[in-house]
Amino acid sequence: MKRPWVIGAVALGVVIMVVAVIAVVGVVGDQPAAQPDRPDLPVNSALIEQAHPDPGCAKVPRPKPSGAGDVRLGVIRLRGHCLVSETVLVAAADAEPKLAELRQQPDVVAADRVQSALPPPRRPEDPHPAVDGQPERQWGLDSLGGAAALRDLWPDDAPEIRVGVVDSGIDAGHAEFGDRVIKVKDTELGTDDYASHGTTVAGVIGAADDGTGVTGVAPNVKFLDAQYWRNGDDVGEVGIHDEIIWAVDQGARVINASAGAHDDSLLRSAYAYAELSRVVIIPAAGNCGGTGRRITLPWEREYDRKNCARPNAVSGQADQPTALAVGAHTEDGERADFSTANRTVMISAPGQDILSACVTTEAGPRTLCTDTGTSFAAPFVAGAAAILLARHPEARPADVRQALIMTADPVGTERGQRNDEYGYGKLNVIAAAKYLDDHPPEPLPEPPVITAAQITGIESAAHRTELILDSGKKIAVQQLDPEGATPDLAFSADGAWFAAVDGKRLTVVDAYTGRQQSTACDCGGVAFNTKNQVLTAQVGGGSVKVAQYDPLTTDWTGTTYAPELHPSESGAAKIVGAAGDVALLAVGPEQVNLDELVAVWPDSTTIRLLSTQEGIGRVAASPDGRYVVAAGMPYCYNDPRQFRLIDLERSRAAGRAYAKWLTPSAILSCAATSLHFEGNKLYAAWIAATDGVRDSCPKPSKDNLGSEPVASHLEIGEFEASDAYTNDPWAKLTCGSAGVWHLSNGEQLRLEPGPLMPSTDRTPYNYRLVRVQPGGKPDRELAERAEVIVVRPR
Repeated sequence: MKRPWVIGAVALGVVIMVVAVIAVVGVVGDQPAAQPDRPDLPVNSALIEQAHPDPGCAKVPRPKPSGAGDVRLGVIRLRGHCLVSETVLVAAADAEPKLAELRQQPDVVAADRVQSALPPPRRPEDPHPAVDGQPERQWGLDSLGGAAALRDLWPDDAPEIRVGVVDSGIDAGHAEFGDRVIKVKDTELGTDDYASHGTTVAGVIGAADDGTGVTGVAPNVKFLDAQYWRNGDDVGEVGIHDEIIWAVDQGARVINASAGAHDDSLLRSAYAYAELSRVVIIPAAGNCGGTGRRITLPWEREYDRKNCARPNAVSGQADQPTALAVGAHTEDGERADFSTANRTVMISAPGQDILSACVTTEAGPRTLCTDTGTSFAAPFVAGAAAILLARHPEARPADVRQALIMTADPVGTERGQRNDEYGYGKLNVIAAAKYLDDHPPEPLPEPPVITAAQITGIESAAHRTELILDSGKKIAVQQLDPEGATPDLAFSADGAWFAAVDGKRLTVVDAYTGRQQSTACDCGGVAFNTKNQVLTAQVGGGSVKVAQYDPLTTDWTGTTYAPELHPSESGAAKIVGAAGDVALLAVGPEQVNLDELVAVWPDSTTIRLLSTQEGIGRVAASPDGRYVVAAGMPYCYNDPRQFRLIDLERSRAAGRAYAKWLTPSAILSCAATSLHFEGNKLYAAWIAATDGVRDSCPKPSKDNLGSEPVASHLEIGEFEASDAYTNDPWAKLTCGSAGVWHLSNGEQLRLEPGPLMPSTDRTPYNYRLVRVQPGGKPDRELAERAEVIVVRPR
């Protein structure tokens, strides 16, 4: 039976000792063992459950340290779906009252004292350059089966596995890493004797398998450099918990923590966030040895004095319910004398005289060196965890821990039992991989996902705006006036946010958590720029402005003026889209006749892109923000040149619209029903005259007033501006469809139109949204009789 692991209120205390210690709860029978002397600490776990990993969280503004005093207090707040760290400075006498005050605030996940980092115990030895084409002996790797055997464990079709290294930084230019250090939180490496610590750790995890120098346990991993410590102190004001949160947000599946910390509510919160986000944390167990041990290394006595409260002291990072703390053993298989032996040790790995990469300043462009400590045992296990996740990406952290401890080679115990010196035994990567193959993880239930938004009841006395989940369940969008103007709707390009504007209020919804926030707003239209700021138009005093709002708080954050636009007192403007950071506005003499499409750059540069007789309809922008496609709202047969393709980059350079029409009149005849990009392909749907689709739709509908809904797609790229008709290579028409969206799992969303209006543009009265499943599975209806449907990008 698999042994369950309890997700405790895990926290990330912030006193850092860079030869880290970290621990996991022991397993007795089927339950984690108790952790004596581990006090309860105030952590708002409900807020952690509302957080969601997102690389964009790194862009959320961090407030500068506030207050004054010698004591640093760390605070983690929930902003939208992001965990955001900040620092408060107070006098020592005011620390506890201030902490009590902070912990009562509704958005505070945790607040605690922040303690300074401590340096590693020793500098690396024997720095020397690697010799091209000559691999060096690595006893640690050999003890796990050797580079070739480990190489065979990595599947050819493995997904990208990212490993966060919370340490002194990685030398990203080192030849052992190539271009695999893909995200860096702080780009400056230290200059002291210990600057190589993080580089050496990363080398053990994933140095290149190229026949030169050293090879890591998992040389295919990508690295996230979460530098915490530099030149004897921590980087920045916040604390190590922020590095762990950052690595989780950047997509880590494994985090190696060879930088130690004292237990506090900040540390526990970061660990809990990692666990809930399916991230395995592998910490070192520390170098505090034991009573009566032999002092065999020159750094041990000084390290004991500075970093160990007592022999075999427990480290905060090791003392977490979800940590898999690693002790060190020597080449002959004995526990290293310096390796901490206590209840937090879960597994043992090579940790003495470990050859790995060092910063390139020490002995040439591909420097290697030797180092010792549990800091260098932990990355062997981190690399092993990466291999398991490459084979089973669906595995939970508990699945990975279970495979590693149940297959560890026991020392002094029976298999499946632990002791304080070796934990459950010595790491056995090959056996762990087979164990997980033989005990495949159970698939996680799919979380509810927002698929689209809809408006219903527009023709009735009260309309309703709702979000549509993939299950078909609906969630009402709050604070909109059901008897007011029909709202404008928009999702951000990454699908993380949704916004609705009805002219009086702006409501923003976090698409990951469902949290809604609203503010009064004299707004026209809505869109998101690439920074996920909400954009909306405001008209007043004879001027047009683009207002920006923070989606996390719905606070106004700035305004861009469009001085070249001067609507009359009865004039109107609204946002109809955004291309990168460029706002796209429809402007005109009145709200019902916005007949001009205008681009407004953040520096207020304004260019008119398109003028129509009947108004601007749908607008879509390419993911890179370069191309815009606009559809007017023409009468059938009166304006055949319906879709306008615009190159914003060349428009900006020329100072006028650089554009062309996309198709001849026989295809585009009436109103567009959908318009969106998937990569560089434009997906469009429109109402076409029956005689214009005779070849593609052999049996056009007989009850649609001589018109037929059709959909197609077209690849968009460089073009020459022209006002002439073009014969573009649209794909074969899909008849009867008002829009198609392709999902990453092979499914499709299909928009099906209801009866067409007898008006001159043949707009459907309403729509039905269907989820089309592959493999002959029945379609799932998500919405019916909706007058407006906006699909969330994924």
